Amino acid sequence: MVKLGIAEKPANIAAVDAVGILLERVAGIQIIEVRSEQHLAPDYELDAWIDFIHDEVRYALLMEFKSNGAPRFTRFAAYKLESCIAQLNRSDRRDIPRKFIPMLVSPYLSPESRSICLNHNVAYLDLYGNAHLSFGNVYIERSSPDRPKPEVRARRSLFTPKSGAILRVLLRDPARTWRVTELAEAANASLGHASNVRKALLDMEWAEVRDNGLVLARPGTLLKSWRENYRQPSDHHFSGYTTLHGDQLRDLLSRCLSPGPRPPRAVCALNSAAQWFAPYVRGGMHCFYADEHGVRILQERLQLTYAGKGANVILRIPKDTTLFEDAVESVPGIFCANPVVTYLDLWNSNDRDREAAGHMAAKYFPWL
Repeated sequence: MVKLGIAEKPANIAAVDAVGILLERVAGIQIIEVRSEQHLAPDYELDAWIDFIHDEVRYALLMEFKSNGAPRFTRFAAYKLESCIAQLNRSDRRDIPRKFIPMLVSPYLSPESRSICLNHNVAYLDLYGNAHLSFGNVYIERSSPDRPKPEVRARRSLFTPKSGAILRVLLRDPARTWRVTELAEAANASLGHASNVRKALLDMEWAEVRDNGLVLARPGTLLKSWRENYRQPSDHHFSGYTTLHGDQLRDLLSRCLSPGPRPPRAVCALNSAAQWFAPYVRGGMHCFYADEHGVRILQERLQLTYAGKGANVILRIPKDTTLFEDAVESVPGIFCANPVVTYLDLWNSNDRDREAAGHMAAKYFPWL
C-alpha cells in the first residue's frame, strides 16, 4: 500500500511531490524553487532540482528517479548523482553558493538498495515510507515493513523449485564462473529459465559478470535471503515406526537408497542427512524424501508399522523432483538431499534443528 497518497499521479511527478512533502515537514525550511528535468551539461541530466534555505544556508537537492529500485539500478543512480555534483563543483557558472544533497527516489527501495544509498551518502525516499535525509542539524530516518506485492513475488520467484536447482549449482562452488548454457545444462533447466535467474541475480547484485561468465559475488547474502523466503517442499508424507537402528539400519539403507534417475528414488533428508554431512545432535527421527515407489521400498525394508504416536520415521513424497537430481552420496551407499536443501530445511524447522543448520553451515558454507 502506497503511504503518501500520490500513486494516482505519474511516477516522476509523484516522486517530486513526495520529496516536497518530506521537506515541508522540516521546521524553518523555505523552499525557493522546484525545477524538473535539469540539463547540467551534455550527459549530465537530473530529474528534479529543489532549491531551499534552512538556518540561513542555501541547499540544492538533486533528485534522481528510478522506476526500478533494485540494487543494480540504485548503484548506477548513486554514481550518476556523484558525477553530477562533481560536474557542478567544477562549473564556473555557479552563481549562488549552495550545498548539494544527492537524493534517489523510487517506488520501492529494498534494504539492500537503501544500504547502497547510505554507503554513497545519497539521501533516499520511496513511496512506501522509507526515507533518509540529513543536512545541517536535520536528520530524518524512516523505515516501513511494507513491501509491494510485485517485489515480494519477484523475490519468491527466484526461490521456486526450478530456480532453486540453478541456485544450488551456483552455491556448490561460488567462485566458479558459468556460461548460461553450462548453467542450464548442469541444473537440467531450460536456457530461458537460466537466463531469467541470471538477470535476477545481477539486478540484486548477488552475482556479477566476469570475462569467463557469471559468478556469485555475494553467496552469503543469497543464501540468507533464500532461507528467509524458503518454502519447504510441498509433499504427501507417511509416518511410521521401525525397530531397526545403528549399523543394521545403515547397512539396509546403503542397499535401498538411490537418487535415480529412474524409480525407486529415496534419499535422506533433514537431520537424517545432516548426520552424514556434519553430525551435531543425533535424534531418534529418521526423515527421507522418496517417490511413491521409493516409499513402498522403504516401508518394506524398514519393516514400518503404523504409529499414531511415537513415530520415528517420516517419508515425504515431494512434487519437486530436482531434490533427487542433485542429491549427493555423502558416504558410500548413503544418498542425501543436497547440502543446501538440508540446510534450508533445518533452518526453517525447530530451534534445535536451526542449531544443527548453523553447525552444518560452518563446514559447508564458511562464507555465510
